[in-house]
Amino acid sequence: MNEVYRPTYKVALIALVLGLLSLLLVNSAVWHKEQLWRYGERLVLELAPVDPRSLMQGDYMALDFTVARQLRQALRENGIWQSNLQGWLLVTLQSHGPASYQGYRLTNIESNMTGQQRLIPFKVRKGRVRIASNAWFFEEGQAKHFSAARFGEFRLSPEGELLLIGLLDAKLQPL
Repeated sequence: MNEVYRPTYKVALIALVLGLLSLLLVNSAVWHKEQLWRYGERLVLELAPVDPRSLMQGDYMALDFTVARQLRQALRENGIWQSNLQGWLLVTLQSHGPASYQGYRLTNIESNMTGQQRLIPFKVRKGRVRIASNAWFFEEGQAKHFSAARFGEFRLSPEGELLLIGLLDAKLQPL
């Protein structure tokens, strides 16, 4: 009964398969985001003023968007503002400049939309409307450079997934 437990080839094989499966899942998610970055439709949203630093997390810019503030006001005026609310923000794309607020929908129904209108998913969390990302992280010491940001540049998938890819200055040039 002095037998020592030794992992068998079955345990090693299971560990190898689980490791490969984990790598496959991670790489699949990365590939999906890269495809959205490359082929997603360009969407620009105007930034609303916010605090540019966090001492606990390093340098970053907390993001808020003008359309999110307009949505928050509309939800409150219509008496449906609540935590954990989810829905779709309706915007109209502009050929030069940021998308403009057109309204909201609580379901993803694309009826009565013009060719330039898009639905963007939103969530209400902790008293704020969240659209895609609520922060842009940057290297320490770059706060002055990113303080010139006036717009967020996104890529939008046909399914409504939104990916923040950069910040733009007042002339819509990348920072």
